[in-house]
Amino acid sequence: MDTKQILADLKTELNRLNQAIATLETLDGAATTTPTPAAKAAPVKAKKRRLTPAGRKRISEAAKARRAARRKQAVAKPASKKTTGRRTVSAASRKKMAEAQRKRWAARRKQVAKPATKKTRGRRTMSPAARKRISAMMKKRWAARRKAAVKPAPKQIRGRRTTSAAARKKIAEAQKKVATKKPAKKITAVKTTVETPAEAAAATAE
Repeated sequence: MDTKQILADLKTELNRLNQAIATLETLDGAATTTPTPAAKAAPVKAKKRRLTPAGRKRISEAAKARRAARRKQAVAKPASKKTTGRRTVSAASRKKMAEAQRKRWAARRKQVAKPATKKTRGRRTMSPAARKRISAMMKKRWAARRKAAVKPAPKQIRGRRTTSAAARKKIAEAQKKVATKKPAKKITAVKTTVETPAEAAAATAE
């Protein structure tokens, strides 16, 4: 309720009533007696203004009507809150913002569900296919090294020739054959001498 406006309206209504009363009083005085010039010039004493019951009723009805009209306006148009330096957001825009926020939360939850890969400083990450190729190559190298380790390396002797395993096998077989054969008869060595002509003549003379 705006009390200042009500008081102003009451004052204007009082002024109108006072003017009406004053005019009626002057008319009544003019009809009975004609005013003399001295009476006209004399100042009129201000009388206390009083409201009649009818006037009071009209003022109260007018005030009630104004209050009812203000209440209807207040109900029809809710007063918007004044915010210093802030923009008001409509219901539709708030709904859009809420939907966008929900989408962001869903995306973050999906990222959290997947375990993040550890980042190594200065190291490159390998794919599963690359790891598989490297493991296959390593297996081949290990197999080749095992095969090479089965054959013992020949011992190296300084200043002597080394014989291979095949040569040693052949030598052993030859030695076995020689051992199994019968021993050969000993051949007596015949001393051969070469005679000179003089020795031959002497032998014949005897």
